[in-house]
Amino acid sequence: MERTLVGRFGGPEVVEHVSHPDPAPSRGRVSVRVTHASIGSTDVLARRGGYLLQPRPGFAPGYDFVGVLETTTPDAAARGLAVGTRVAACLPRMGSHATSILVPPRLLVRVPAALPSEIAAALPLDAITAGLALRLARLRPGDPLLVQGASGPVGSLITQRAVAAGHPVIGTASAANRGTVAALGATWLDYRDPELVTRVHDATAGGAAAAIDHTGSNGVRAAVASGGTVVRLSFVGRPGRERRDTFTGGLATLSRVVARPRERLVSVPAFVAARPARARELLAGELDRVVSGELRAPAVEVVPFADARAAHDRLDRGLAGTKLVLAM
Repeated sequence: MERTLVGRFGGPEVVEHVSHPDPAPSRGRVSVRVTHASIGSTDVLARRGGYLLQPRPGFAPGYDFVGVLETTTPDAAARGLAVGTRVAACLPRMGSHATSILVPPRLLVRVPAALPSEIAAALPLDAITAGLALRLARLRPGDPLLVQGASGPVGSLITQRAVAAGHPVIGTASAANRGTVAALGATWLDYRDPELVTRVHDATAGGAAAAIDHTGSNGVRAAVASGGTVVRLSFVGRPGRERRDTFTGGLATLSRVVARPRERLVSVPAFVAARPARARELLAGELDRVVSGELRAPAVEVVPFADARAAHDRLDRGLAGTKLVLAM
């Protein structure tokens, strides 16, 4: 097998390709030949050393993947997963940027036949994040929702689902992405607008019922009604202090679980580890919605696995509107 390795923290140049013997069969795990794995901002943050859940170097990046089962177990067979089945999953720990991995069958979802592997590989982490965020938002019928970064991979999934459910959505994004937000059915606001909170209050008659936020900004609380919910997806830390700022931001959110507005924290790796059945349910539902046309999948660009370092470099320089997927 081959995998990418971050042996030390730094720029794209630290990403190496290394070869290992294929992983030995393990009790309770199946071998998956990975065909596609997405690469995104979390992988870049981990490579730089700013990701709280990957505090030490010496790891293969990547949470989500699509692949083909090469072995099976009684548990996998009971789930209808035979050798040759195409599967997808989000891992509780990084490691999907490899040509072969061992995975507990309880994490795996069958990929619908009509869904291309490169599209399916772009969805697991983002789809579970979006589904979990909407559940934690506790929206009632017709409640208005504020989505920070509505044009991004996670924000666009949340926005589409909320609009389809009948919720008025206010989506923040840059001016360049105004049309993207409008096409999703949301009302656009410039995330840099100094009057953003006032505009949200004006549009919602007193504040959004919930906000889904990826910045960690305390200012978003002022845009939410007193009895509402702020759902935190991530925290934008200061350069060189990202792990510390994520830790303190997470603690602040946990201290506000009964505040007004209340706060909730989304940690997909922890959720996948603790609630694999619920994670599978969320992922399978999102894959089916993409196949049916209910959800618009992200635009995907496929990059050869051998060019993983170049993919990291492109993400470092900024890549808007497209998900990169490694093809093994």
